[in-house]
Amino acid sequence: MTDDGGSLFETSPESTQREDDDLTMQNLRDALFEAIDTAFTENQRTLIEALPAMGKSHNVVEWAAKSGKPLTVLTSRHGLYDQYSDWAEESELSHLQLPSFHKDCPTMSGEEGEKGEIEQAIGEVYRTGITGKQIHEHPERYVGEPLPCQQDGRCPYIEKREFDPAEYNVLIGHYLQAHNPNYIEERYVAVDEFPQDSYLFTPSHDTVARAVSSYLEKEEDLPFDNWKELWRNTENPEAREQFEEWKDEASSYDPRETRLSHQNSPGYHARAPLMIRAAFNFELLDNQWEYADLGQGRVAVRSPEDDWAFLVPPPFYLAESVIALDGTPTVGMWRLALGGEYIQHEEIPDTYQKKRQYLRELLGMEIVQTSAGTKPYHSGNHINVESDGALLEAVDNRHEESPSVITTTEAEEAYEEAGVYEFIDESDHYGAVKGMNDYSEKRLGAVIGAPHPNESKTIERWGALNGEAVGRVEDEEGISKGENLDFGSPFGNALYHHFVHNEVLQSVLRFGREEDDDGDRWARVYVHTSCLPKWVHPEYRVSVKTWSDGMEEVVETIQEMDDWPSGGVTNSEIAERTSITARRVRDLMKELSEMGYVTYRRGGRGNAYHWSDICIEEFNRFGHTEI
Repeated sequence: MTDDGGSLFETSPESTQREDDDLTMQNLRDALFEAIDTAFTENQRTLIEALPAMGKSHNVVEWAAKSGKPLTVLTSRHGLYDQYSDWAEESELSHLQLPSFHKDCPTMSGEEGEKGEIEQAIGEVYRTGITGKQIHEHPERYVGEPLPCQQDGRCPYIEKREFDPAEYNVLIGHYLQAHNPNYIEERYVAVDEFPQDSYLFTPSHDTVARAVSSYLEKEEDLPFDNWKELWRNTENPEAREQFEEWKDEASSYDPRETRLSHQNSPGYHARAPLMIRAAFNFELLDNQWEYADLGQGRVAVRSPEDDWAFLVPPPFYLAESVIALDGTPTVGMWRLALGGEYIQHEEIPDTYQKKRQYLRELLGMEIVQTSAGTKPYHSGNHINVESDGALLEAVDNRHEESPSVITTTEAEEAYEEAGVYEFIDESDHYGAVKGMNDYSEKRLGAVIGAPHPNESKTIERWGALNGEAVGRVEDEEGISKGENLDFGSPFGNALYHHFVHNEVLQSVLRFGREEDDDGDRWARVYVHTSCLPKWVHPEYRVSVKTWSDGMEEVVETIQEMDDWPSGGVTNSEIAERTSITARRVRDLMKELSEMGYVTYRRGGRGNAYHWSDICIEEFNRFGHTEI
């Protein structure tokens, strides 16, 4: 696979291989452990791609137990922290969940009661880059009064910070806590799942202008009075020379190392030095985005609409070794998030054919895909409630139970209004299911519609962070879309697939991950979008047909007629009781006949159609789906 991740979505050359009789869960877990051990031992940044239920997270703790090496695990949710703690406990490893300002400080966690002015003030100060530790050490400087959590002694958060990392085999915390060198230095670091936007800082133009102007008021080594003056002089040779002299003296890796004298200035922000560096280093890309390499893996970009973004990875170079764990990764994004250096990519299973076999045989995953097209649902403008309702009603009828559904927030709202929830057990939207296990025991599911990201704030921005001009390709027919959507480069297309196809697959794989009472994993999931990675082959496909105008009226009418179901009603008789013409009634009744709901004989005056019932009681309100 290429470093940009693009080949993940091409047709696999291994697709014609025979199934592997040795593909067992134990063999895969052994291969996974070996990959983790090799990656840590060789001190090579490595992305380990392993599909769900293979035990990649547990294997990391097992590696720490067998190797005796100090491990730091970075992940996203407190539920996962507890899971890692349990595994460490089982392996008799000393472990610690890293102290969290928002969780362990009673003031910030809300334990001191309703958030008042001081709590809001603390939040505002914290967002400028002042650390929780600094706020607790100098509360009068930052918020003008002592903190409530320190009135009767020391804050639990500060007390929890006073520990020696070397005393613990395993440290467990959030991605952002890697910015504290004490937590990763001379330790082996595992980053569990992609950190999303954890290392992205996205200030508005106004925030940048205020922060830089505030900094310049105190900074004597730069000859500018405010942001506008600095921006106008970024191409001035004399100003650039003074900038070069200043940046060698300014803060090094950590953007929080600004002078204390700056911190009480209105508009202060700890990352003002990075903003100044970006302003002097921006290069214009072909799509009018700007890109600046700020060194040590840090990157800044600016959109044509003047939206800023800074990628500030932690100092992972301090760690002994770093591995990343992901089920459906995009390699180029991981490389940027870990600091921009080359990363090794290991896949388990290592072919597309084996991945399909793993889903089908070891996870018991039966994927049924419709022929619905991409169905981009994020904007809410193209939600087809009738089509979705037709599928869900058919699934409910076929299995005699309602499926659980993952879709978009906009679709959930539309279902509520249209009464589709009659056929849904429970539902969540795409963003809510990341990292969750609420559907792990659900055996019947549906994933409907494709998430579609804000292209400017996701695909174009991540492309710019890689120094590439990424955007939809235009041809003679206009901007590419649907099945032909093209972002112009392997990395651009990999980004699109990351935010759409991978998101759909991740949602599919939420179902049936836990073993049942017989020790088996299995689930049937209906996928009502074409946006699955190409290597995923559904068990079969179904067609969803929605009713044309007037169908519900015709069905309701014939069911209420005295001569129905066996009397043989005619098109004219039906039309007299509806708002529809006899010709249109004939077409609709033929549709019902073709799908096996009714039958007919012809005879009598004008050789008329005489319709009678087969199974009209099975008529679905929204449409027809053969399952």
